[in-house]
Amino acid sequence: MKFAILTDTHFVEPGRLLYGLDPAARLAAAIRVINRDHRDIAFTIVTGDLAHWGQPAAYAAFRRVVRDLVAPVILMMGNHDRRAALRAVFPETDDDGRGFVQSVRTFDAATIVTLDTVDEENRTHAGILCPNRLEFLDRALAEAATDRPLLLFQHHPPFDIGLPSMDRIRLQNPEALWAVFEKRRRPDHMFFGHVHRPVAGTWRGIPFHIQRATSHQVAFDLVSPEIPGSLEPPDYSLVDVTREGIVIHQRPFLHDGPVWWLHDKAAQDAPDTAALGG
Repeated sequence: MKFAILTDTHFVEPGRLLYGLDPAARLAAAIRVINRDHRDIAFTIVTGDLAHWGQPAAYAAFRRVVRDLVAPVILMMGNHDRRAALRAVFPETDDDGRGFVQSVRTFDAATIVTLDTVDEENRTHAGILCPNRLEFLDRALAEAATDRPLLLFQHHPPFDIGLPSMDRIRLQNPEALWAVFEKRRRPDHMFFGHVHRPVAGTWRGIPFHIQRATSHQVAFDLVSPEIPGSLEPPDYSLVDVTREGIVIHQRPFLHDGPVWWLHDKAAQDAPDTAALGG
């Protein structure tokens, strides 16, 4: 099974820019590449912060762009999102029965669990998993098939990554999350957004992937307590789940060449159109 990951699209009202960027144009560019090159994917998942200020007009603009995806789309909540506004535009959004945007999807190749880590009650950018959401996870892990990988998606990482500005607003109760894992089972892979940087590693033995944002990025700053912005290029990820493991390709979708054969001696000094290949 293959699927694509996008995150942190940060849509604003039509006609506005965010940090000098057009979030709609960036998402549209990603979708064009995904539709063109990955017709075989099972779905595309957007792991939160769909809109920057949680405005209905921003979600409406997001819907007009994301509907062009050929593959089904899974939408998740981020700290910039608002559940009521999202559901007003996307009434089909996942609902765990208690109002949270959470779900379990079972495919032949893997079980996909999505969690809602947004602390809307306290209006904070940090994440939280309340008892109701932890109960949902407990049930999901207990009932998940054991003959295939379990992939867990949530917006907020539950651990520090070394960027002080983002570590302050990670998931605030990681031990409660870990307690559910210890009771039931550990996910085979975890996926996050929120950080606006590409980060990978393991958390207590569980492999994780943090997806770079579709919109603006967070600069690589290991010192500042304030969040530093960056206009580094965006990307999406293509995930391939096989019997042997999981492979994740991160692809910048705004790159438009040149591409050349590295073994072409004529191109070794300076690639040009004569040396272009596939």
